[in-house]
Amino acid sequence: MMLDVRLLLNLMDGRHVTLVSASHGQQVLAVLQAFRERRALFDFSIRVQDETLPCHRCVLAACSDFFRAMFELDMRERDDGTVTLSNLSAPAVHTFLDFAYSGEIEIREDNVDMLFHLASFLQVSFLSRACSDFLVQTLELSNCLHLLAVAEGYGSSHLLRRATEFVTQNFHTLSSTPDFLEMPAQVLERCLASDALNVPDEESVLRALLRWTQHDPQTRESLLPELLPQVRLHHLPPAALEEAGRSEDALTTDGRCVSIVSEAVTRVRKSSGLFSDARPSTTSSYIFVCKTEENAEIRYAFCYDIGANRWTELPQDAARILDLPGSAIIGFAEKLFIIGGCRGNCRRAVRLHIATPEHDPTDEVWCYCPVTRSFTPAPRMRHPRTMHACVAALHRIYAIAGKSILDVEYFDPLSNVWKSVSPLPKRIYFPEASACGSVIYALGSEVEISEAFNPSLDCFFRYDAVADQWCQLVAEFGQFFHATLVKSVSVNDTLYLCDLSTYKVYSFCPDTCVWKGEGSFECAGFNAGAIGVREKIYILGGDYSPDEITDEVQVYDSGRSEWQEVAPMPRALTEFHCQALSFNRYRDPWRTDRAETIRD
Repeated sequence: MMLDVRLLLNLMDGRHVTLVSASHGQQVLAVLQAFRERRALFDFSIRVQDETLPCHRCVLAACSDFFRAMFELDMRERDDGTVTLSNLSAPAVHTFLDFAYSGEIEIREDNVDMLFHLASFLQVSFLSRACSDFLVQTLELSNCLHLLAVAEGYGSSHLLRRATEFVTQNFHTLSSTPDFLEMPAQVLERCLASDALNVPDEESVLRALLRWTQHDPQTRESLLPELLPQVRLHHLPPAALEEAGRSEDALTTDGRCVSIVSEAVTRVRKSSGLFSDARPSTTSSYIFVCKTEENAEIRYAFCYDIGANRWTELPQDAARILDLPGSAIIGFAEKLFIIGGCRGNCRRAVRLHIATPEHDPTDEVWCYCPVTRSFTPAPRMRHPRTMHACVAALHRIYAIAGKSILDVEYFDPLSNVWKSVSPLPKRIYFPEASACGSVIYALGSEVEISEAFNPSLDCFFRYDAVADQWCQLVAEFGQFFHATLVKSVSVNDTLYLCDLSTYKVYSFCPDTCVWKGEGSFECAGFNAGAIGVREKIYILGGDYSPDEITDEVQVYDSGRSEWQEVAPMPRALTEFHCQALSFNRYRDPWRTDRAETIRD
């Protein structure tokens, strides 16, 4: 027989040979299996039902955490040399022993439940994961709720996650099946609370909950006041919400439900378009782009329909956004807020704006509503700002830094109030800010003007919006990173940095405080726009020189680590505002049947 070995000759510390056998493990397993067949050297037995199965402790301990703990700890079974497994069947234990001695097992639809129970009880992690993977492949509408219960019963986090994803992704279809009516209340509550719930609109969520309740009204009507708040009633059309509050018996007979619906109606009437918690599946997503030329007379406004890969020219009111030089524009829910900037004769281009000897910053804030196509003044900031950054987090708008300003404040659009929070640890210029959940990252330069104008990117701060606490992070960007040539964006609560001078993208790991290269895009002009929308980063336009401006749009898919080019902007632009906006589909003002499509 040919031996599968390698000889490693080492002459450094004297002549010796190291023998490495790649098949050693299989050979040992084969010997143990031979011992089992010959009933040799048994030192333990398993009693199950009416059978006694002899075996070897070392084999059991190698395969099962249950047996390993039994033999390592001072348990009676260890000393008795036998254990009774009353929770398992004889065929299951036979199957386990065959697997333990051979390393092979066949998982089928008719035995996977038995094997999953076996693996869970005996703590055979490899087999448990294999059963989980097998069941994931069988997920469908007819069994997803059963497999969700199986995952919870056997403590399989992998199957639980995948089954939950399947249920939330197929919730709308599932809600019309008989199985949905038997969904456990705690599972339904988790689904209703999920941002990932895949439904065409929020009204369908309410209808599904009412249908589930009416299936067993005697038991479930008492649960409705606990489940109803998970429906985002403020995203229903006002007429539909009011009609449900009047006509649905389940909502009119319980005082708590009446109060919940009444409060939602009041909120919709008062703050329509300002709710930032719409489920992504119920919205249409756009990238809004606007540009005001230096003379303030020529203005452009476009929107990019992400789903249709189509650009559309917007009405003149959108192009007339009151963006002063040095102002910031931030998208919040279905509205745009134009914050601060300089009055007077300041120039719009960053280089020229910085060179202006005197500035007259403003604390003014304006709100543009694309649905009503109207501008309204919002409460003023506590501090006038120009060349600052704005970012949305925790359903608030944060205004950070600005020319010679350390102060930070936030605006709550629902309460219509500005509040001051902890200031920056030190002053920064050309700030970039991105929110990852409740954490805000701010980057910039310590200096405003350098000899080469492009100040180094040398400041990096982290703000915990819940604790209201700033800290300075140590992250070496290197001499080639310039504050005016980078864009920070957030995708799936991960911070990305797009370097427009080297065409590279980096992701930040908060645990190690290290930037990781994520690849390169083909090209991007200086002063390009960058925005993160769901799992993608969009890099738009920019200039290669004063006379060479681009309309190209490149997209990085963070899930696939792939770049692609999509429809170009209608016009080549540089130094412009770009923001992401999402509208409830029933009130989407930028659908192509409402605006003039200028480019596919």
